[in-house]
Amino acid sequence: EDFQDMISPLGPALLILALLSTTQQASLKIVSLNGAVGAAPCALTCAGTTGRDTSNWTGNLGGYSYITVDISACGFISPPIITTSVEGSGGWNSWMVGASAIRSARKDWFKMRLEGAVRTALNPSMNYKPTVGGGAWKWNINWIAAGYTC
Repeated sequence: EDFQDMISPLGPALLILALLSTTQQASLKIVSLNGAVGAAPCALTCAGTTGRDTSNWTGNLGGYSYITVDISACGFISPPIITTSVEGSGGWNSWMVGASAIRSARKDWFKMRLEGAVRTALNPSMNYKPTVGGGAWKWNINWIAAGYTC
């Protein structure tokens, strides 16, 4: 019996094994990170939103709103790289200062603080400060995080 005859019945199983081994490789490469670096197969991209009409904003009479975003479901072992955007159907979200500023990033959560509207050439007299919190404006945070799970 030659080699080809011996492996012929194994053909479908070998094909499935080859496909599984290529799909198990991480397609994410993290070049640098502020926390613990894991093995390449442990790299993960995780994304979410705080939810329209359900985001838990806190206002401050000093003129800013802040929110804590839970990312614990991602299972990161150290603070990931996080990118954010502020979405809103009630207005003002595109004018906020700090819309991409992450504060206090941890492996399970991060905070954002919006500090009022920015003055622009379009509206140089802008002076809005979000004293009632982003919830009144139906703002939510969309986020993407990349980090390691092992």
